Order: sequence, then structure tokens, then C-alpha cells
Amino acid sequence: MASADLLKSLFRSFRQGDEETFYKVAEQIILQEKKKNHNILARDLKFILENGARKSNSTTSIYDFEKLPKDHERGFDLVEVRFVDRLMSEVVLTEKLGQQVKEIITEYFASDVLRSYGLRPKQKLLFTGPPGCGKTITTEILASELGLPILYTRFDSIISSYLGETASNLRKIFEYASKGTWLIFFDEFDAIGKSRNDPTEHGELKRVVNSFLQLLDNFHTESIIVAATNHESLLDKALWRRFDDILFFDKPSEAQIVHLIKIKLRNYPNKVNPTELASKMLGFSHADVERVCIEAIKSSIIGDEKCVNNSIFEIALKHQQERIDRVSND
Repeated sequence: MASADLLKSLFRSFRQGDEETFYKVAEQIILQEKKKNHNILARDLKFILENGARKSNSTTSIYDFEKLPKDHERGFDLVEVRFVDRLMSEVVLTEKLGQQVKEIITEYFASDVLRSYGLRPKQKLLFTGPPGCGKTITTEILASELGLPILYTRFDSIISSYLGETASNLRKIFEYASKGTWLIFFDEFDAIGKSRNDPTEHGELKRVVNSFLQLLDNFHTESIIVAATNHESLLDKALWRRFDDILFFDKPSEAQIVHLIKIKLRNYPNKVNPTELASKMLGFSHADVERVCIEAIKSSIIGDEKCVNNSIFEIALKHQQERIDRVSND
């Protein structure tokens, strides 16, 4: 925890409106937390500090970080700020996907060098693939590796019944995002990125897609944009060309399922045979495999078993298969 003297100075400078001192004291507090090896706390404090007030803009207050853009119609927040701490080891990706993620990270940290040659790093990314196959967790890992907070867009708030309000909400998000450096995450992107040639959609959709294309083209900051969709076929073709890289996610192979089982059970005693079990889980998503592992662990704990064994695991597997079959038949 920060020392009493630093906290007093922080509050005093805020009370007096002394932003210069406020920032200096805040940096000292962050440094103090780093020295105590409170690295996650120090990183989160730095995120808040850097993505809040901008000293170059005299109209920006210390609490601009708190003033999230809102939907005019209902007053809902259009975005949510999330801080994550994820490791690459938490996800199982194909060799190609893993390489793509590493290239994005490498280019981001080499952005100054690239720009000196008139080049820019990959910043606008499209993640596509079936539900539960790693798009969201990979986004979180990317944010964690880059040291960026996630600006998570809330499509339940963005989409409005009022004419022109959806496009207006998108502009508000991009305007807010321009004040800081983020990983901006548009989940369920097909909600606003549907093809303008879809005969079932009305003119408002075309205006929204056109607006998004313009906003994307004119957004030049150090932030990363990730748009994720489960329905790539619904996206407007013009959107595909706007992304610097497209990452295709798929259901795990048998070898990947083995790896996933080992990862999810590594912190709990077990006597399972991942190779034997994986063959029964082909067609499962990453999320399905994780759910089976968690259910098996909980069953062993509640049943006062010493470890997870094949029998317990297979019961959880059967339940998940029944769930998948029921959803598929609906």
C-alpha cells in the first residue's frame, strides 16, 4: 500500500487542482508498488493514469477516465473498461495462430522502427470462428501481453431503435478511444458489420456500416482494434479489406484437446488419461473441453474424491455431450 505521506500529497494536489504534482505523486506511488513486487496493481494504476487525463489538453479533467460515452436514448454506457492478466500458456492455438499473435505483439513493440520506414504495425484485427474457440481469451492475452486495458464495446447499448443513433454511438466510442491507448474489442461484430447487400436489412444498416468504415479508416492512434465474429459469412465484404490481419479460429484437434485437458487439470490431483479421453471429445470447442474439466473437478471435490479419474471425467463428458446435442437439435 502507498505510504501515508504520498496519499496525503495525492489528495492535497487534487484538492488544489495541481495536476502536475498530482501526476508526479501518482508516478511515485506506482514506482513504490513496483518495488514491492505488486506488479499487477502497479500496471493497473499506470493504465488508469495514462488513459485518464491528458496534460496536453487543458479541458481534460483527472476524472475523464470515468466519463464513459453513453447512449443518448437510454443513458447506458457504450463501453466497459476491463483490466486483464492472462498468459499465453492459458490458450491452445494452432501453430499458425500462435505465430500470428506473436507477430502482432512483435510489431506493436517495434512500431517506432516500422514508422521510421513509413510502415505501421498490425493494429486492426478480425478474429473469426465458431463460438468457444478462443477468440475472447486470445484478445485478453493480447491485451495483457501489450500492457493495454480493454475497451469492451457493449452492443446491447450501441444498437438503437432511433434513426441515426447507432452510427452516432459508434462515433462516440471512437472519439473516447482517441483519448487513450487501448485494445478496443468489438465482440459479436456481425451485429453492426452485416453485408449492405442483405435484402432483409433496411437502410439504417447501410448507414451504420458506412459510418464504421469511415471511422475505422480515420482512426490513427497507437490503440489496437479487435473485431470478433462467429458468423464471418454475414460480414460486409468491404470490412474484410480494412483489417491488417485476419485470424481464423477453429475447434481443437485431438492433440490440442489432450493439451487442453492437461492445462485445465494441472492444478488438481488427477489420474486421467488425456489421450484416451480426447478421442471422445472431437468436435468439442475449447469452451466445451474447459467446461468438462471444471465439472469433473467440482464433482471430485463434492464427492470427497482424492483426485479426478477417468470415470468422473467421462460422466462430465457425457453431460456436456448431451447439452451439445440438445442445442444442436433445437
